[in-house]
Amino acid sequence: MTKRDRIKRTATILFAANGIRNTKIEDIANVLEMAKGGFYYYFKSKEELLQEIMDNSVISRREFLKEVGDLDIPFEEKLKMIIRRRLSLRDDRYNLFLFAKIYENGEINLTYDEYMKRDIIFSEFLIKNKDYIKDEYKNQIEKIRTMLSSSLTALLLYLIAQTGIEVTNEESYKKMVEKYATLDIDKEIEMYYDMFLKSIVK
Repeated sequence: MTKRDRIKRTATILFAANGIRNTKIEDIANVLEMAKGGFYYYFKSKEELLQEIMDNSVISRREFLKEVGDLDIPFEEKLKMIIRRRLSLRDDRYNLFLFAKIYENGEINLTYDEYMKRDIIFSEFLIKNKDYIKDEYKNQIEKIRTMLSSSLTALLLYLIAQTGIEVTNEESYKKMVEKYATLDIDKEIEMYYDMFLKSIVK
């Protein structure tokens, strides 16, 4: 892992654990045992760092949905793959933890707000697959996207809470992820699909 990536990982977990507003550049530098000036060598500000974290997420999601869209499998299975990704909290998916905690804390700043405006990737996916959606829902794509985004985030937060581990730093994050891996995510995917998506698919 490069130093730049290390800064992003550490910052992301601290942002999620303690809040973006409450996390100072000094806090990130201290965890990494580097001088504050070392941080500025890679990023001009905390906002620039957060922007790059958001940009990386947009790129990753776009690539994933393109890969899923190109698969020769039933639309139902594609949707379940998307649900799985939104619930797959692993050590290397700390961005997902950050977005869930931002949602939970209501900590919407300009950078995150701009990210959400750009988050039309799933809407584009649904539009491209309109033929698989029941006629009465075809004009409700944006409503469906909003509903799915908020409900999946709420479910992820619920599952995180089931681990019983409060994340305050990278060490506790790793412990929480280890406990999270013991949850029956397959069961959650099937339940979620049946509750929220089965009724809109042809």
